[in-house]
Amino acid sequence: MELILKRNLEHQTIPIERLCSIFSNVGIQKSMNSIENPIIDIASPYLYQNIKRVQEDLPSNMQGVSQKEADYLNIDIKMETGTGKTYVYTKAIYELNKLYGFKKFIIAVPSLAIKAGTANFMKAKSNVNHFKNVCGYKTEIKLRTVESIKTKKGKKKYVPNSIRDFVTSSNLQRNTIEVLLVNMQHLKESKNGVLVREDYDSHIEGYFRPIDGISATRPIMIIDEPHRFSRDNATFKFIEEQVKPQMIIRFGATFPSEFIGRGKNRVEVKDYQNLIYDLNIHKAFENNLIKGVAKEHVESPDNKEEVFKILEMKKGEFVRFQKTELNEQGQTIKTTKELKTHDSLSLLSPKLSGITIDGILATKVILSNGEEKFTGDVFFADVFATSYVRESIRLALKRHFETERENFKRKFKIKTLALFFIDDIHSYRDNDMKEPYLKNIFEEELSKKLEEEIDKCNISEEEYQKYLGESLANINETHAGYFSQDNVSTEEEIEKEVNTILFDKEKLLSLVHKDGKANTTRFIFSKWTLKEGWDNPNIFTIAKLRSSGSDNSKLQEIGRGLRLPVDETGNRIENETFMLNYIVDFTEKDFVKKLEEEIYGETAFEQKVLTPEQIEKIATNKGLSKEQVLIDLMGKGFISFDREIKHDKIQEFMTEYPEIFNKLDKNRVRDRNLDKTREVAIRKENYWKLKSLWEQLNEKYYLHFDKINDNVLIEVVSDVITEDLINKTVRRTKRETSEMVQGELIFNVTLDTIDSSYDDTLSYGAFLKAIAESTNLSIPLIHAGIVKASKLKKIENAFFTSDTVRSFSIYFKQRIYDELLKIYSYRKLPNTTVHPTELTEENGNPRDFVKTSAYLGVKERKGTPLDTYLYDTILYDSEIEENNINENISSVEVYGKIPKRTLQIPFIDGSTYSPDFMYVVRDKNGQPTINLVVESKGVKKTQEIREIEDDKINAATKLFGKIKINENQGKYGKDTSLREFQEVLKDKQIKVHYVRQTNNENILDIINDLIQRN
Repeated sequence: MELILKRNLEHQTIPIERLCSIFSNVGIQKSMNSIENPIIDIASPYLYQNIKRVQEDLPSNMQGVSQKEADYLNIDIKMETGTGKTYVYTKAIYELNKLYGFKKFIIAVPSLAIKAGTANFMKAKSNVNHFKNVCGYKTEIKLRTVESIKTKKGKKKYVPNSIRDFVTSSNLQRNTIEVLLVNMQHLKESKNGVLVREDYDSHIEGYFRPIDGISATRPIMIIDEPHRFSRDNATFKFIEEQVKPQMIIRFGATFPSEFIGRGKNRVEVKDYQNLIYDLNIHKAFENNLIKGVAKEHVESPDNKEEVFKILEMKKGEFVRFQKTELNEQGQTIKTTKELKTHDSLSLLSPKLSGITIDGILATKVILSNGEEKFTGDVFFADVFATSYVRESIRLALKRHFETERENFKRKFKIKTLALFFIDDIHSYRDNDMKEPYLKNIFEEELSKKLEEEIDKCNISEEEYQKYLGESLANINETHAGYFSQDNVSTEEEIEKEVNTILFDKEKLLSLVHKDGKANTTRFIFSKWTLKEGWDNPNIFTIAKLRSSGSDNSKLQEIGRGLRLPVDETGNRIENETFMLNYIVDFTEKDFVKKLEEEIYGETAFEQKVLTPEQIEKIATNKGLSKEQVLIDLMGKGFISFDREIKHDKIQEFMTEYPEIFNKLDKNRVRDRNLDKTREVAIRKENYWKLKSLWEQLNEKYYLHFDKINDNVLIEVVSDVITEDLINKTVRRTKRETSEMVQGELIFNVTLDTIDSSYDDTLSYGAFLKAIAESTNLSIPLIHAGIVKASKLKKIENAFFTSDTVRSFSIYFKQRIYDELLKIYSYRKLPNTTVHPTELTEENGNPRDFVKTSAYLGVKERKGTPLDTYLYDTILYDSEIEENNINENISSVEVYGKIPKRTLQIPFIDGSTYSPDFMYVVRDKNGQPTINLVVESKGVKKTQEIREIEDDKINAATKLFGKIKINENQGKYGKDTSLREFQEVLKDKQIKVHYVRQTNNENILDIINDLIQRN
């Protein structure tokens, strides 16, 4: 399989556009030396004006234009792990070359794993073709990697070809871009360092030290994972003083910190320098650009949080145990104790009474209860000395197979992977030092789990059953590992594993090998070596069989599995919500709390006073007056008398009123240990009454657009130009003069503007082509629109600039939106399957429980729902939803909330939309023939619904007007059997009604009105 890249994802396009736009009207001088990059005028005031301009949407604490004394320009781009940083900086290289002629780039990475991932991405044939054929770049990246060199005594030492080719490549060769990939180990002073040694028997362009030749090219340097390259470490100083790039672009999810002030005033701040884009973790979760996270840890049998680990042993003499427990403050406490043969484990804990040590071997302890423990093993304090590691593996496998079964049912399957972090290579790899107990435990548990999953397969899961059987028959092929020691291993099997994990992502993602045999490798083991920079989109479970410590960034820990998955065709799956199962050590039971703190620390809450709009929103949702809301909030201590927000209670305030804050959906980051009892059962007898409606609602439809008349498009082009939506680019200047007036020195300041558009003027042909590429309009049509506009206003040559192209694209899309509203319709996709869904299995039968109960709502109301309700639990998001669920309406045969993100109705702006409720209602004759879909809006009246939402509701009305379901669906009584019910379903069809409901509209009134009209 090949991974298929997508071209115009907004979160990846914006940073590239911003990066390129900062050079607008900045002097970029052609180099006189053929090996050099063009030279940026980093003193240009336009450069820093442009940076300030693109920072306008950043939080105030992240804004700031920095003109430090360094001889280079620094630009920062913040993108969360899993959102495509490598793609963005690769495309940025192409774009900077295309627009400004930059040809020499260096990518600095912190580790070999990241280096391998970057090289694999840039060399992949499918990716090369993407940038060439899909993006239309005429150039090709020549990737050169810096590797360590080994020379034998007496042999000549030659400068590595990769460095020589990078340096000597001429900027006259317009069809290539030179990229040098180097890991930080080479970016330092070292006697035998490949970049700095002076004893080569040849030179490059007169330079005997490779680093001097590299510096002479005036490179642009890209730093991946900047938190590993803090400005005060030796690597960064080497970059500044020896590489001497003219520009450094730092791409990362995490940036290093620096301290400002002294003593009590000393504060830690992030080291941002000219940050131009911030795709933080909050935005990534909120916009569904990454997986959600469901944390879980194994709880002890008696809920006492303590475990014991065997640190070491000496044959026949002693075993050293380490006890780990949490104190009342939640702090981790560790103590050690040595025991000898025949000692009781009660010396470790009274709960281990009755268990003694029968024997101590080189790496194994034999206990009197029949258990065998190995060096590194961890166990609970109970009568069985239950292995904590084994229980964690069982939990990880449980979550893995839950996910894998669902992913295998898809039309285009998703290979499901799991990643295990362990603390000792010898517990996994076969070796002479000790028995690989962890590998043995894993294979034992996996074998049992595979047998269990095979038995669960029904007649429709024959293919999955075969895949599981292949796994069981060849257990050793299901897992692989990568450890730092593997980098020097010469064993063929180990090298094969490493190559698959590091270099051949596509192979790991494939369900079958090239020879047609099942590819069952899907469990990866590592000793925290696979960290920043390495990830795999189909990691759905991460199990930490070791604690990484409390100082690590929680965002970095989960980063290996956040990327959205790809299916067997190589397509990235969007518009769905996926979860990363994260199994942690019990000492990290508060992982979710710390992760949330880090998420909200990234997006610091800056609001000081509650706004009238927020008060109005709470009043609307709660059905209270604004005065009552203020009294309630003051009573809870959330605000003061003058509406000032009390920040010591801000988290509590945000949790209770997420609708008025930019609060992350709690279901995107979950703690399964707290939510583990929250399974929502489907009342199957009620589902059968909704079956026909549910299946019709889940039919797949696509958007169809009638052709827009060319005259309309020409008119839009002309309007965008003539209505002065696009202005000439102007720059402000400030002129300061002084003069003596009657013996007093007077300062005068004159503000002026300079029309600088001419610096960026395009030829008319190039301008037309650029507009065509950004709007997908034909060149003749654009020309006709400009001609029409020119008859209404004079168009200066200064109009035809790159800035105009960007502005035109924005305003054109805004104007064409209104035209698309007039010409779209919905058409049914042929030959598609409805099942499985959130409520049904692949065979169409209802599930026992809702697949993801969180989709029904984040709030829960205790008590038993009405008999006619579809579920056994009441979950909701707003007050209007709660009222609808609790409304007892005698004419309703059955009703239920529609799980969020299930009925994803496509809309013209690329987004999707899903309604809230579905009802089957009895008509005037008492027959359940009326089918209703309701969209509930928490506003007082229809006029308050935002325009874009109103357009989406109209779209849903248009779609539901096409849906027909069986008229005889309801002609049965409560005693009618399923078979009898299915027999009465005939082909005659009626429509599905769709209504929107506001806070002023009662669902009873809506339904009664509908009955009267039918």
